Amino acid sequence: MEDFTSFVNTVNGASVNGKVTQGTDPSTRQKLWDVPVASSDDIENAISAAKTAFAQWSKTPWSERQNALLDARDVLIYHKPALAQLITKEGGKPIQFATLEVEHSINFLQFNANQEPLQEQVIQDDDELRLTIREKPLGVIAAICPWNYPLVLSIAKVAAALITGNTIIVKPSPFTPYSILKVVELLQGVFPAGVLQALNGDDKLGPTLCQHPGVDKITFTGSTATGKKIAQVAGNLLKPVTLELGGNSASIVCPDVDPKIVAPQVAIGSFTNSGQLCVASKRVFVHEDIYDEFLETMVNAVKDWKVAPTSTLEPGIMLGPIQNEMQYNIVKGFFQDSIDNGHCFALGEKPNDSGDSFVIKPAIIDNPPDDALVVTHEAFGPIVPLMKWKTEDEVIKRANNTLSGLGGAVWSKDVGHAQRLADRIEAGTIWINSFEKPLPQAHLAGHKESGVGGEWGRRGLTSMELMNDAYRGTQGSLVVASWMYLIIGTYGCLQNHFEVWISIISITSILVVLSVFLIPVGLCTPKYVEQDTMGPMS
Repeated sequence: MEDFTSFVNTVNGASVNGKVTQGTDPSTRQKLWDVPVASSDDIENAISAAKTAFAQWSKTPWSERQNALLDARDVLIYHKPALAQLITKEGGKPIQFATLEVEHSINFLQFNANQEPLQEQVIQDDDELRLTIREKPLGVIAAICPWNYPLVLSIAKVAAALITGNTIIVKPSPFTPYSILKVVELLQGVFPAGVLQALNGDDKLGPTLCQHPGVDKITFTGSTATGKKIAQVAGNLLKPVTLELGGNSASIVCPDVDPKIVAPQVAIGSFTNSGQLCVASKRVFVHEDIYDEFLETMVNAVKDWKVAPTSTLEPGIMLGPIQNEMQYNIVKGFFQDSIDNGHCFALGEKPNDSGDSFVIKPAIIDNPPDDALVVTHEAFGPIVPLMKWKTEDEVIKRANNTLSGLGGAVWSKDVGHAQRLADRIEAGTIWINSFEKPLPQAHLAGHKESGVGGEWGRRGLTSMELMNDAYRGTQGSLVVASWMYLIIGTYGCLQNHFEVWISIISITSILVVLSVFLIPVGLCTPKYVEQDTMGPMS
C-alpha cells in the first residue's frame, strides 16, 4: 500500500530528502505534510542524470515509449481515488472536480501514447536537390507548473516531452507540490532513471533551472508577470521556451439564445474551480435584448450552488476556496474595488474573512463600466462582470480591448454567425456554444501577452522537438555551382579585387576538378549536410 502522506524529490530514480517545508490546506488554513526543498546539489544531480538518460531515451523506439506512457496511465488509474483526495487537500478543489483532474491526466497520457512519430517532410526531391525536414528531441526539458491544476497541467507537459524522446524535470508550484511529486515517485518503476524527475523547491529553484546551461528548453504555465521574467532569461540565453500565461477571456452571448439554457453553462465556464482557470470566461457580454433575463437566470443558477464550508471532500460541492492566501487577498481587492466604485452586485457581497479558510462566495457584477478593475484585469477568482452590448462591431472591439488573448466563447443558435464572430476575437482558443473545456487533442496557445508558442494536441509535439533540415546535393548541381563561382571569381580579379578573389578561384578550381573527375568514379559522393534549426520559440 502506497503512503500518500510522505513526499520526496526524485533524482535519478532515487528518493531525495533534506530541508523541508509544508503546504497549506486552503479549506482550513492548516499546514499539510512535510515536503522537501531541493538543494543546489539536487539540481545539479538531476540535470546531470537527465542528460545521461537522454542519450538512451532519445534512441528508445517510439513504440517502447508509447508502452511506457500506457503503463504510466495504468498507475494513475489504479491510484485515482487517492490522487483525487490529495489534489483536494492541497488545492481545495471539490472532490468531484479533483477526480476529473486525475481523469484528464489519464487522458493526456492516453492521447500522447496514441500518437505516431512525426513524419519526415519532403520539401524538394528532384535531380538537383533533395530537401527534407525531420524532428529530433530537444534534450532536457524543465517544466515549471502552476498551482490551479497541479496534476493535469504537469502531466500534459510530461506526456508530450517523454513520447518525443526528451527527458524532463518537473518543478511543481510550492503551493501544490504533493500530487505531482507522488506521481513522479510512483512512476519510477515505469521509466528509466533520470528520464522523469521532480524537484520541489523555494523561489530560487525556478530561476536556477531556467538559467542552467544543461536545460535545453523551458515550458512554463503561470502568471504573465512570471512568464515575462522567464522570457527575458530565455531570450538572453537563446533558449527555446513555451509560455502559457494568464487570460481575460470574453464570452459573447447573442440575442437568439435561450437564456434558460445558456446562462447556467456560461456560469460554469466562469466559475469553474472558483474562477481559477486560465481560459475561464472572465468577462461576459450579453446582448441588451436578453440581458435582464440572462442576468436573472445566471444569478439563480449560481446562488443554488453548494460552496465548501470547511472541507471540499464532501460530495456535491461546486465551489471550493481560493488556493492560497496571496491570491485570496488579490481577489478580495477586486471585491473591494467594486464596492468602492459603487458597482451593482447582482450576486455576492464583500468576503467575510473568518480566518477559517480561503473561501470566497461567488459574485456577479451587473453591467460595470468598461474601465472597471473587474473588467480590465483578470481576477482569477469567483467574481464575474456581465455587460450589455448592442452592435457586433462594438462588442468585438470591447472583447479585444485587452492585453491578453488566451480564450473566448461565442453563444448563438446560428453556428455560422457564431463562427464569424469567433474569427474576429483575438485569442488562441475560441469555444462555440460550449463553456471552456480544454482537451488533450486540441492545441493550446495564447495570443498577445497570454503566451509564446503552444502545447497540447499533435501539433504540440513539435514544441518538444528540434527541426532538422537535411540537404543532399547532386553531381549536376555541384558542377554548376563550381563553374559559377569560378566565373564570378575571375570577374572579380578583372575588376581589380585580386587579393579577395584569388582564393575563390583556387577553391572553386578544386571543386571543378572534383565534380568533373572524382564524382563519376565514385571517389567523392555527395552526402547529406544537416543543419539544426530551432524553428518557432514554442
